[in-house]
Amino acid sequence: MTVVSDTGPLIALAKANQLRLLEQLFGQIHVPPAVRRGLLAKSGPEAPRLDDALAHFIAVAPVAQLPPEVEVATSGLDAGEQEAVALAYERKTLLVIDDFLGRVAARRLGLSITGVVGLLIRAKEAALVPAVCPLLGELRRQGYWLSDELLDAAAKLAGED
Repeated sequence: MTVVSDTGPLIALAKANQLRLLEQLFGQIHVPPAVRRGLLAKSGPEAPRLDDALAHFIAVAPVAQLPPEVEVATSGLDAGEQEAVALAYERKTLLVIDDFLGRVAARRLGLSITGVVGLLIRAKEAALVPAVCPLLGELRRQGYWLSDELLDAAAKLAGED
């Protein structure tokens, strides 16, 4: 299954050195050009991991002209989020996105979505990681914003509360 991803979850998984989970769960990941530009702009310790993923299992896919309904739903989003939503809409596939307004726009268009928490729970269910909470804690330590409420919900969903 090929999925589309926004920038945030890719950076988060790179920070935790868990990008390969995407390949293991879905095979190939598609990103639009604006997301690729955002990934290439990273300069922290996650940058080489992102470069490696772009070379191996993250493919850049062009976005066709935005249909009017996508333009309306995504107005106000940054270019990466707008293009990621548009690409997932065009391909009728799962969108990996954490940004709140991006998720709202995707839901408005009827897209299936998940975020980094959902990915880690899927990975645990597939026995690719032993636990979700330690990885979320690492993401938080690396500067990826996760609310206490989200961490509590994730622990419950993962059976780690």
